[in-house]
Amino acid sequence: MINKSAFLPILGLAFLTISSQASNAGQAGFDLPQPNGCKPVGTRTVVLRDSRRSRDLLVTIWYPSVQGASAPAPYMDKKTADALAEEWKLQPDFQRLMRTHARFLGPIAEGSPFPVVLLEHGSGVVPALYTILAEGLASSGFIVVATNHPPDSLISVFPDGHELKFTPYWPAEADRRTQGVAIGKFAEEVLVADVRFVLDQLHEMNSHDHFWHAHLDLSKVGIVGHSMGGTTAALATQKERRILAGVNLDGSTYPGMNGDIRPVPVHKPFLFLATEEHASGEDRAREYIGSESNTYYVVVAGADHMSFTDANLISSRFTRDVKPEDSAFERALLTSILTRSLVEEFLAKYLKAATAPDLDLIVRIDKK
Repeated sequence: MINKSAFLPILGLAFLTISSQASNAGQAGFDLPQPNGCKPVGTRTVVLRDSRRSRDLLVTIWYPSVQGASAPAPYMDKKTADALAEEWKLQPDFQRLMRTHARFLGPIAEGSPFPVVLLEHGSGVVPALYTILAEGLASSGFIVVATNHPPDSLISVFPDGHELKFTPYWPAEADRRTQGVAIGKFAEEVLVADVRFVLDQLHEMNSHDHFWHAHLDLSKVGIVGHSMGGTTAALATQKERRILAGVNLDGSTYPGMNGDIRPVPVHKPFLFLATEEHASGEDRAREYIGSESNTYYVVVAGADHMSFTDANLISSRFTRDVKPEDSAFERALLTSILTRSLVEEFLAKYLKAATAPDLDLIVRIDKK
């Protein structure tokens, strides 16, 4: 159940606990949770080429669509699934048993232009692991743009077949501060630069692309990131004027970042979802702070770092040589749905001027 407290006028810290419910974890495969918006979901992938930086980015877009006969989108391509299966010791071809709700290349729904949400993955994973969140946002009237950032992603498989795989960008044998400085530099000089480039390209697509023309409301842009993507989301929210609001899903700061001054000021509406472990230190849940009256800190009881992704659903069903765990599947399912609900409410509040009844009612005033 959710422990409710007072309305949040300044800064809040909510503690959420998760109850179990019946699931379909015992089945051979499963449908991802039904998006709770009213619109069908379409998806397509584009390659954006930054000639100035000699950098290609694979970008997956989920968007509000219409009912149609186009093929359901696979959860992820086979090469990506094979790489994930090797890394996580999953059953081969697990992705064939996962059924999404998006359809390839469907037309965009009426009612555009739609607000845009940038979706940033964590280190060593891929954008597909945020499909539950992306489909939910798209069904609720957002266009979700997820960039695969090599070499920070596990793998990036391009339409022509070439691949880029994860490569550490910090000195492995260095002390923690030296590593943190390298990670922070990569976040600012590569990942935030990618965000800005993608935004530039979205403006071009909105003006000139036959499919996307006039469908993106680029005056209403938010960003959501997990782990290293959460760090990217916070920094991009701080530095990029076109981003109005940011969400950090358990992303950290690193030694040497921001002159080691904490919290890092974002100066805009900001939602920080964290695990209890992350929030257990005196200052760790306060690593970033948004605008004074629009900062939300939410601690999800019982969650781990990957609970804000689809990862625990996958591992609870498809880990090799381990019987599927119904209870683990149920916990993962509920945390995924909870994450999606809070993120949707926050973005709707600050990009659509909607109310956020659950998010605002579950928080309490955190007085100093």
